[in-house]
Amino acid sequence: MKIDHFMYAVADLDEGMAWAADVFGVAPAFGGSHEGLGTRNALLSLGDTYLEIIAPDPAQAVESQMVTGMAAMSAGGLVTWAAQGDLVVTKGLLEEAGIPSAGPVETRRRTADGGLLVWDLLFPQGGYGMPFFIDWRDSPHPATTTPVGGELASFAISTPDAEELGAVLAGLGLDVAVSEGAPEMRVVIEGAKGPVVLASTEESRGLSPSSRR
Repeated sequence: MKIDHFMYAVADLDEGMAWAADVFGVAPAFGGSHEGLGTRNALLSLGDTYLEIIAPDPAQAVESQMVTGMAAMSAGGLVTWAAQGDLVVTKGLLEEAGIPSAGPVETRRRTADGGLLVWDLLFPQGGYGMPFFIDWRDSPHPATTTPVGGELASFAISTPDAEELGAVLAGLGLDVAVSEGAPEMRVVIEGAKGPVVLASTEESRGLSPSSRR
């Protein structure tokens, strides 16, 4: 199992893409719309992982905690992260750790060129800092098909439940720095214009990606 991507939410995707082009020195690629979920995204490769800039999709009349919360954001913020692996095995390991999960569920994104990507997601019911999980099936991984914005330098999570979260992540084979403290996620990316720090905010910490379903 490995880190798949990081989700960074903004209120408006066009503005988020312009922000990313400015701070990374590379314009992200428009990804497309998540059918029936009310969101759309833009992507930057970070080598083996990628950055997903996500925002409400004005072409979809979908209301959810996630969509409504993003639309009200005053600034962008890191929401969560995803890990890639076998979802059946992952679900079993989570159950052994006493963590229920929803899924796997099929998800689709219509790309800018009219193509369709299909993948599966698993949403655990764990505390702050717990990732969701993804299996791309036969779809190409976005890290290999989008502009390279930089390389992941570090990723750290702070949470009051650090010991519990750290043990679960280690049991899944995920090597992530987890420390005791107030809830926060922080990613440092080495970009063409220097280090870029992406962090969670009070607004982004309140968003729930699983609420779109």
